[in-house]
Amino acid sequence: MIHKLANGPCTLEISAAIPSEGNFGPQVCFIGTDGTSVYVNDGPAKRGLERLSLDMESVIGQTIRYSQVKRDGKTFTNLDRAGEGTAETPAAAAPVAAAPKAPVDLAALAVLYSECFAIAMATLGVKCEEAGVPYDAAALQSAAATLFIRAAR
Repeated sequence: MIHKLANGPCTLEISAAIPSEGNFGPQVCFIGTDGTSVYVNDGPAKRGLERLSLDMESVIGQTIRYSQVKRDGKTFTNLDRAGEGTAETPAAAAPVAAAPKAPVDLAALAVLYSECFAIAMATLGVKCEEAGVPYDAAALQSAAATLFIRAAR
């Protein structure tokens, strides 16, 4: 039985992952141990597997949840390990006692943000200028904030 992701998500314990040619180009047919199959376009399938640190061979025996999300008029296919949750449906986690927070060192945070901004300017700003793509202060601030959040975790 073929499961169409447009009809809703599907979870399969994978018994095979077979490259195939579909009406719209290369696809991967994921076949579950129950005989259900899901076809995913080649690009999203390989990116999804890579994000999960899997490939066409190592996915066999894994339980994968396939779903589609529509944003901005586009359809995206998500592959997640079953039970781990997704951005749309996080897995239930056991409550964890919050560790006491260390006092905030504003001077150290200011230095860190300054470094993040310099990195954003050196990468985003320079690359945009080289490519002739316009950018503004908000784009640089957003890039710096993203770096800052990752560095401060």
